[in-house]
Amino acid sequence: MPDKTFEKELEFVQLLCNPDYLKWLYEQGYFEDQSFINLLNHLVYWKQDNYKRYLTYPYCLEILGILLKDDVVQILEDESFYAKIAQDQLLSWKSRKNE
Repeated sequence: MPDKTFEKELEFVQLLCNPDYLKWLYEQGYFEDQSFINLLNHLVYWKQDNYKRYLTYPYCLEILGILLKDDVVQILEDESFYAKIAQDQLLSWKSRKNE
């Protein structure tokens, strides 16, 4: 059976654009789990051009950068963070539609 790691990591990194999913991860305490932080650090390879081209939602890389900050828990405590992500994603989709 072929290794599905590429597809799983591609799907997961793009899920980071979903504010509801991020909020759920935060509420479940994932951002206080070092193994989860290690996974996020591993996913940084998606920023390389040879991987980035597979992304449908490249905005996820900006979110990944935020999630790797030392003060991520304080950022995620702020409800306005989730609203901003939703708004930024909507604007991104609109601009792509107009291209």
